[in-house]
Amino acid sequence: MRSLRKKIITYFLALFTLPRVKEIIAGSARMFMGEAGRYSSGIKTEAIETRETFTILSKYIRKEKLSRDEKKKFKRQVVDILRSSGVMVPVMLIPLPFVGTLLLIIMDHLLLSMHIQLLPDAFYQKEKNDILTPEGIEKDLKKETKFIF
Repeated sequence: MRSLRKKIITYFLALFTLPRVKEIIAGSARMFMGEAGRYSSGIKTEAIETRETFTILSKYIRKEKLSRDEKKKFKRQVVDILRSSGVMVPVMLIPLPFVGTLLLIIMDHLLLSMHIQLLPDAFYQKEKNDILTPEGIEKDLKKETKFIF
């Protein structure tokens, strides 16, 4: 039994130290780190926009005059808040800590490839440089990925 375990461990160790497999794993790790950075910056931006929306709401409650831009910003942010709570809360309720994040990333990429933005606007870049746009994701999906397995 121990020799079988040893052979399995040796096999996987040899497999994961192959240069091509290391490159594929490193590329996947880089992509995941980029996605994690996008989500964390999106959350920060949403927090700032929500704070501004709260300021606008407090002005409205005090019966102060709101400008047209403030009304637009308020409506857009309320929609973003409702969108994010409808998407993120159910996904993050999954009890396993890392699975919810991975599920959210996979859902976001699949729906973005169908031109559906699942998350609030702060999570997507304004300029379209083929990163996290439907066109960029379609291009990534069309790339050939050859696995050794």
